[in-house]
Amino acid sequence: MKPSDVIREIFYPLKNIAIVFAMLFFWMLFGLVQRAGLIGLWLLIIIAPAYIRYLLYLLEARANNRAPPVPEISMFNPVDNLWSLTPLILISMLIWVEILFADSDLVWLGILLGMAIFLIVPATLAILAVTHSPSESLNPSAILRMIRVCGAGYFLVPAVIILVSVLFILFEFLGMPPFFTNLGQSYQIILLFTLTGAVLHANDVAVQVDIDPPLEKSDAEISGDLEKERQKVANHAYGFINRNNRAGGLAHINQWIDKEADTDAAYAWFFREMLTWENSTAALFFAQVYMNWLLHGEQEVAALKLAARCLHEDPRWKPQLEDRALFLQVAEQHGREDLIRQVKS
Repeated sequence: MKPSDVIREIFYPLKNIAIVFAMLFFWMLFGLVQRAGLIGLWLLIIIAPAYIRYLLYLLEARANNRAPPVPEISMFNPVDNLWSLTPLILISMLIWVEILFADSDLVWLGILLGMAIFLIVPATLAILAVTHSPSESLNPSAILRMIRVCGAGYFLVPAVIILVSVLFILFEFLGMPPFFTNLGQSYQIILLFTLTGAVLHANDVAVQVDIDPPLEKSDAEISGDLEKERQKVANHAYGFINRNNRAGGLAHINQWIDKEADTDAAYAWFFREMLTWENSTAALFFAQVYMNWLLHGEQEVAALKLAARCLHEDPRWKPQLEDRALFLQVAEQHGREDLIRQVKS
């Protein structure tokens, strides 16, 4: 990221009315928690997970260059999308480190541990946004891969957050009213998530990062039922696509297919499965990758059948640009003038 990009991202949360609204909304809710006494503890149990869930949706939207979300009532459902509560583990770790070393002679060790945890927070959040897998987001090897893929830009996130924190501490020392100090803390938290998302977007991490598919222990895996395992991958990809992250969903399926012993069968299964979804758009994009596999595997008849099926779904469908000449050549060899006309139109 260029310096101008970094400056733009620092002010991004303040220039977007949806984010400003959400920041003020949650700021007022947490203010209510502080003034509600014992009832505030119960409110905190409901509000804190919703806030974290919103922040992760915000990160995911920024990583995919989409409009930021607005707080919704579904975010306050404590059993919805439990994966989004993973950051509470990191928060608990930071609190535990502070308590453990606060009154000891090893305060310096506590500071180092706190800094180490803070350094990996952006990577953990990024992995969680890409995979929705709590176990993968806390996997040290996945964290290191994420940092490596993001490159030097990754360290901009903690550096900028520390710099902004120092500025607000200075403003507080100079007499800034507590009202603005509290708002400043809310801004810093949101900036952590939006800036992390911006770094992901700058590096196209949601598609490129080599993170293992987040398949958790299940009866399907134990029994070795391949179709059920594929179904689980398809369901997870559907979650990506349903949240407007088609690239991430297709990448998740392709990662799985790369690990299968029978690639042909895997491609065919996922294509059939995706056609059963209420919208066939994702299946047609997946078919372009499937077509590439068939053409370069010299499976000409299967490639023509796939094209016919896709054109039946959408007459505007075409193979990828780099595969189009080869496809037209195959169609000509097999006398499929109908397919040639549709693809050329």
